This record gives sequence, structure tokens and C-alpha cells, in this order.
Amino acid sequence: MENNDLKEAIEQEKEYRVNKQKVLTNAISISIGIVFSVIVLFALYTIIKPQLSSSSTLTSEVFTQEQLQRLEEAAKIIEEDYLYDYDTDKMMDGAIEGMVNSLENPYTYYETEEEYQESLNSGANSQYYGIGVHLTYDQDNDAIRVLGNVPDSPAEAAGIQAGDVIKQVDDLVITLDTYMDGVNAIKGEEGTSVRLTILRGDEVLEISVTRAEITDNNVTSEIIDNIGYIRVYSFGIGVYDQFKQAYDEIMAQNIDGLIVDLRNNPGGYVKDTINMLDLLLPKGDVLKLVDKSGEETVYKTYTDDEIDIPLAVVVNQNSASASEIFASAIKDSGKGVVIGTQTFGKGVVQYVERLKGHGAIDIVSAQYFTASGVVIQDNGIEPNFVVEVDEEYANNSYIPRDKDTQLQRALDYIKKQL
Repeated sequence: MENNDLKEAIEQEKEYRVNKQKVLTNAISISIGIVFSVIVLFALYTIIKPQLSSSSTLTSEVFTQEQLQRLEEAAKIIEEDYLYDYDTDKMMDGAIEGMVNSLENPYTYYETEEEYQESLNSGANSQYYGIGVHLTYDQDNDAIRVLGNVPDSPAEAAGIQAGDVIKQVDDLVITLDTYMDGVNAIKGEEGTSVRLTILRGDEVLEISVTRAEITDNNVTSEIIDNIGYIRVYSFGIGVYDQFKQAYDEIMAQNIDGLIVDLRNNPGGYVKDTINMLDLLLPKGDVLKLVDKSGEETVYKTYTDDEIDIPLAVVVNQNSASASEIFASAIKDSGKGVVIGTQTFGKGVVQYVERLKGHGAIDIVSAQYFTASGVVIQDNGIEPNFVVEVDEEYANNSYIPRDKDTQLQRALDYIKKQL
């Protein structure tokens, strides 16, 4: 993809779709079974029947002629000997999905045409049906990890916590291969239920959650001891407008300092994140993006606006992606400090590549570097002040104020700057 196309794709980045927009069906596990069967069948076929001659003239810039012939031979075996009817479009979907799935990257996956159209529709507004959770792949447990809940969602009401590891969705056991199937299965029609088998520490829980219409409430705000407090739950649709409204209202009240809370925030739109930073930081570089060819894209703040009161950003181990971009920019600029625990470490960019009018591939195409040169992916952001909360509350969306050591540390920091 040309660099301009990449930039445009980045601006429209759908990373948040992993949490609530983009989901696949059960075709992954099915396609793996199909591929395995074809391999076994081909091995037997060479024993009992002469190898098929291929008159294919297919060419490829990626595959060798021998590899293309193997694919054609497998298709011919199915065509000539498979007992039952089959759909070649489904077979092609399975072949492409198997190829993409072999990359073993949870952020790179194939969408059928139906799934692609669904993702376009679900990405068009901030409402959808599900339980209201932000999700990612948990490599350590080969499962789905909950990064956080949408406020006032069915997931929050059912007691699901950030850090919960979802091992099974109804009867579907989660692995890397079925991760997106599981994310898809959590969504569903309003009023229906989904059963989640959850690992929380050493405890195994079964929680049934009734799906409902979800509207993203990305931002809340209040004033604590004349210090502004803005909680950003995700960098989803409309977050910049919501943040700016809260920021303008709080700043108009002559506050002494500002705290931005990004705990359990899974990330979202990079463009909105940069625009939010532009309200707080002086002109300068805040982020660098590097693609496979080494091409660099630098994100900057451009306006003369910058905050002139003490600033602290609170993060934890579930703060990911755009949250890490925001926190690192504040830290690198020196305009504020980051307080909490090391962040999640999700710093790659996905874009959607359409396939000849039928289906699409969501593919990891570049990675982020902070302004100071830190690779976010797999590393995360180290806070200026490392502060833990009691293990009982480590993954909670709500922590009692008197137990919230991270927030208290942020309040204390700002008071000491006055």
C-alpha cells in the first residue's frame, strides 16, 4: 500500500473493533479442519492414484510455481472425488483464512464478505448489541482478556472485571485459532444470554450475561479537592468531542490541576488521541509510526494551546494502545507525569485491505514508537511513579476512593506542585 493510503488507513484505524466492532464467525476452526483433511487426503491420493498433471498457468509474486500447483492439485482432488456438493466461495474463504491464520497474530485476520459488511455497519455509530466489554487476546493464557467494561453495561452489572481471562464462550473453547470466533460469539441479539467461563486468578467462574444495546460512554468528569478529574474509558467514537467538552467545563472552574484516568482503557482512534493531546501539549512531535519498508509517519501537536496547571495521567496494566500513546506523550513532553503500573504493550497498527470486492484482510502493517524512541509493542509505558493498588482492586473498574492508592498519589502529586 502506498504511504498516503497507509496514513489514511491509520487515521481510520479500527483497532477498537477488536473490542466491540470487528468479529469473525466459526470459520477459522472449520477451515483448519478442511485444510488438515485435504492434506491427509492428498497423501492417500498419491498412493492409490497417479499424481495429477497440472496445466495451470497461474503466476504469483509471492508463491512458487510448485506451491501454486499444490493448491491447484488439492482443488482438483476435491472437484473430482469429493462425494458431496460444496461451495467454491466458502472453500476460497477457508483457504484465505487459513493462510492469514497461519501468521499466528491475533491482530491479523480474514473477514468474509458478510463479516466485512457487518463491520462497516457496526463501525458507523457508537451503538451495538452485546455485553459491553473491551477485549484483547491474552497470549499467556491463550484466551480472551478483558481490558475493561463500558460504564453501566451488562458486563459491569454481572461483575465481570478488567483482567478476567475468558477461557470459554458458551461451548466454544478459546485458543488463538478461535479467539475472534469467541469475540463474535459474545455479541448477539438484545435480550439473549451468553455464558462465559472465566479464569480470575486461581478461581474459575461461570457467569451468564444478558445482552443489551450498548452505547459507548467514553468520558466522565468531576472535581476532587479543586482538582479536575477526567476518566476516559476508551478512545472510541466521539471521544474527542466528549473529552473537549469535559475539559472546557472543568478548566472554566479555575481548578488547581488535572488528572486524566486511563486505567482499563483499551485504546481506539489515534487521530482523536492526537487531537486530545493537542489541547494539553505545546507544539512538537508526539508519536512516530514505522511501516515494513521503514517509511516513517510522525504525529505532531500543532496548536499554541497547552495546559498551564499540574497534570497527571493514571494508568494500569490494562491501559493499551491509544492509552499508551496518550500517556507516553504526556510523559515525554514533561508537561505532566504518569502514575500507576506498567501499561499493556499494544503498539501496532491495523488496516483493512479489501480483496477484489469479496472479503477483506485486517492486517498489522506498522508499529508505534514514542517521541523518546520507546517501542510500545510488548513493552508498554513505564510510569514516572510506580504505584500499585491492593490486589483486591487491581482490575476493578470502580475502586473505593479511600482504597484507590493510584488516584490518591496523583492528587498528592498535584497538591505538592501548587
